[in-house]
Amino acid sequence: MKIIVLVLALFTLGSCSKKYVQQVNSNTKTKFGFEITAPSKAVCFVTNQKIPISGNISKHEEIANSLYNKYGPATDNFFIASTNAKDVKFNLADKTYYIEVDQLPKRTAMILFDGKHKPVVEFNPKKYGKRISRIK
Repeated sequence: MKIIVLVLALFTLGSCSKKYVQQVNSNTKTKFGFEITAPSKAVCFVTNQKIPISGNISKHEEIANSLYNKYGPATDNFFIASTNAKDVKFNLADKTYYIEVDQLPKRTAMILFDGKHKPVVEFNPKKYGKRISRIK
């Protein structure tokens, strides 16, 4: 039983791995992207164009559109959007984080930034709504 719990825990951690989020210098420039500054919160649905389409990405798009309709449009405190950005930069008071979308291992993902902590990358569309409701 303990082994099953451990395997599930490792799988869960791997599904939203933070290894794609790099801490960088605050003057790092984005190539073709945008920047979000705390205390604002942001949800970005991204697509890694370097990975060919395999399988069904319509679930990602369907859930992303549904969540945008539920939580959108953008305000000063909360931003939610699908984007074709190649990179995204998130600024906290004392740290800056950078995510290069073309380095993500899956074609689609959601980047979640709560304005207080390091951004999180989620690859499982079924978890998008639950994660957003935690910060909204």
